[in-house]
Amino acid sequence: MTAGVLLIDAAARVAIDALVARARQHPVPLEVVMAGAVAPDKPNVSLADRKPGFERPPSDTLVLGTYRVSFSFEHQPAGLCGHLSASSPDSSKVPGPEVMEMLATEFGFRGSWPGDCHVWLEEFAPGHRAVNLVWLAEEGEDGPVREVRG
Repeated sequence: MTAGVLLIDAAARVAIDALVARARQHPVPLEVVMAGAVAPDKPNVSLADRKPGFERPPSDTLVLGTYRVSFSFEHQPAGLCGHLSASSPDSSKVPGPEVMEMLATEFGFRGSWPGDCHVWLEEFAPGHRAVNLVWLAEEGEDGPVREVRG
């Protein structure tokens, strides 16, 4: 087993900013989020937990060092949320908290870590897991807006 390597240089930041801007222009609708929702208190979601036939729209993806990172904005009952998912090339590992905190910051998370985001593990292919983070980027129509890069 090898350790993962996170690479975020100037070129990666340009790619992240472009990905965030594209995601902001095409947020996942609330109906789609709700159709695929799994119990919010479940910290480890397996393929068996997914609703039969549900397919989430694909997210934009980047490879940052050895980590594969996907990002989208999605409408949720609380407002517009950022959704970050990261996986390791080694199926026996997932990115650690330090990697996830750095990634979340690069993708626009401005809250306190980890209290202001929802974190869970999700099996995305047999035996392969990703760490997922969702945070409130903008509150509903009448609430204040949190800074989102992009």
